[in-house]
Amino acid sequence: MSLGAVLPSMAADGPLGSVASFFGSLTATIVDTPEGIIVDSLWRCPHRTQRYLAEKFGDEKGFGQNVAGFVIGWPVGMVWGVPYGAVNGMVHGYKTGWEKPFSTESYLVTEEK
Repeated sequence: MSLGAVLPSMAADGPLGSVASFFGSLTATIVDTPEGIIVDSLWRCPHRTQRYLAEKFGDEKGFGQNVAGFVIGWPVGMVWGVPYGAVNGMVHGYKTGWEKPFSTESYLVTEEK
């Protein structure tokens, strides 16, 4: 338990640097994959798809275009968000978990692409 408290400080320079980076990356990937699925399938992809469709229908601020974009875009975005979120969360967890093991940033999928 005491080793877990000091692992972040040894991640960069210490004798357990690569071990801490490996386990930081592993745990962040395990946490971030389902988190990415939830965030991308319930908000990011449906919202982006609605906005994209409303713009392509002619007026991104128009009421009719946004209703049509919502009716088509949210179901499609939710379905597309599951695999996209899984890959996005996995990549985010692996990269940030290796670079900043056991940090708060490595366990939160907040990056917008």
